[in-house]
Amino acid sequence: MGDYMQAALEAVNFIDAQRLEGRAKWRCADDAPASNYDLYRGSSGIILLLLELHAAHGSAEVLAQAVAAGEEVAAHLARVGDLPVSTWPGYAFAMSELARVSGREDFRALAGTCLQRMRDQATPLGAGIGWIEPAPFSEITGFKGEREIYDQSVGAAGAGLAMLYGHRNDLHPEALGWAVAVGERLLEVGEADPDGTRWRLMSDMPFAFTAPNFAHGGAGVGYFMAELYKATEDERYLTAAKEAARYVLSRATSVGDGRLVCHTEEARKPIFYLGACHGPAGTGRLFLELYAITGEAQWLEEAKALTRGLLSLGAPETRSKGLWNNHGQCCGDAGVGEYALLMARRTGEEAYLDLARRCAKVIVAGSTLDGDQRRWIQAEHRDRPEFVQAQTGYMQGAAGIASFLVHLDTALAGQPVKIALLDWPQDAG
Repeated sequence: MGDYMQAALEAVNFIDAQRLEGRAKWRCADDAPASNYDLYRGSSGIILLLLELHAAHGSAEVLAQAVAAGEEVAAHLARVGDLPVSTWPGYAFAMSELARVSGREDFRALAGTCLQRMRDQATPLGAGIGWIEPAPFSEITGFKGEREIYDQSVGAAGAGLAMLYGHRNDLHPEALGWAVAVGERLLEVGEADPDGTRWRLMSDMPFAFTAPNFAHGGAGVGYFMAELYKATEDERYLTAAKEAARYVLSRATSVGDGRLVCHTEEARKPIFYLGACHGPAGTGRLFLELYAITGEAQWLEEAKALTRGLLSLGAPETRSKGLWNNHGQCCGDAGVGEYALLMARRTGEEAYLDLARRCAKVIVAGSTLDGDQRRWIQAEHRDRPEFVQAQTGYMQGAAGIASFLVHLDTALAGQPVKIALLDWPQDAG
């Protein structure tokens, strides 16, 4: 067993220690009684890690744990009414992946039901459909009220990616038509600019936040447009994806021998996030997909340039303002490492594997090992550095970090194991 796999299993021990007594459910963090079922920080994300461990080791016990957690999720979804559109994609994805591995048809049916319930919450708007919901992040910004949400992380573009996944996996006969309806509405609300097309987080933005990147900005919507083109071969969607990419690049700054895209346009001095959310590890996926679709070398070069920009800031060893005390899939080193493995797979260049190894080294060094339990005490938010937790979930905690370590360990052994999320290219393993 490699050191990376050992560290991943120690992270699983930490997660297991947070299990609620008698339940296939876990606390979100070791210092809080709260638990959750969604993919971002709850049971659905832990299910994905368990499935990856089962794929790596063939453990029937681990698969049984994943199935038990899936039954908990199913019972939860049977009890609840409407949920934010941001949560339905993760539920549909986790239940479908669990069905694929376990052979349980009830989980597969539930994945289709999740897509249907998400669609039922949509509103006909213009030429398509969208979601009007309470403004996201109101607990941080203080802004209230309902708005149409566009982005990939918490809005329509993310819902569209789930529908495309549902179409590819035959989860619902109407999934592709729904995805097209999402695309048609997003085409209408894209803001034309001499530098390309941009999409904001939501309609009638109540605060200054124009984000070019993943996952709250135009790069995320552009990625959905590229995936919609692959499913439909409608050139309008490919044009929209290219225009999104052109706008993103217009907001790039030369950094060393590469370049980086600002977190938000309103900042007086650019801040460069480096993870998946607002950084190269997210935005680079748009360029890689455009290269895969078109064969145009410029897009691959742009993905490489973002990586060179990241390295020019000293990442992952140097913690710049946009790479703070966070090792997770969303904002930190695990997300960067996953992107490095994707770049290695797409290019065959050893330098990207070296970057993934460096990320893993930083991750392990930044952990706390108590007996056989490994955890990461970290800050989820850059502007709240004093608020640190050891989370269990996928996007901000031990499950997602362990997932990267499993991916790296198995990739180096020549048999990569990775369940590519909805917003990742499907050959990310």
